Amino acid sequence: MHKILLAPLLLTLAASSGFAQSATPMTGDELSALTANGITLTLGGEGMGYKGELALAADGTAKGGAKMDNGNELSISGTWAIKDGKFCRTWADLDDGKEVCETWVKTSDNSVEVYNGDQMLGVNSW
Repeated sequence: MHKILLAPLLLTLAASSGFAQSATPMTGDELSALTANGITLTLGGEGMGYKGELALAADGTAKGGAKMDNGNELSISGTWAIKDGKFCRTWADLDDGKEVCETWVKTSDNSVEVYNGDQMLGVNSW
């Protein structure tokens, strides 16, 4: 009887550990490889409350914007760099112009969830 009860628990643990491994933050090397030649990111999307694009230039500058579901538009411009395994950015009109260092957690080969500490900021894809 104990073997029967243990089997579902082991299946649950195996599934949980597989998910945790797929939710590993990107490394500094991965972030650098992704952004080295510049890249255009799609910001947000269906169900996120906003959608937009952000062009990251290889020289560390960025420009883009997003449109909120309520119709408001947000302009994004500033600088970015990879520091200590994080995507660090300073946007002129956001976060009082202060640097924010984000952790990017891969959700697929071409998308990430973006975190500042434990707070999820959104989703980027490319």
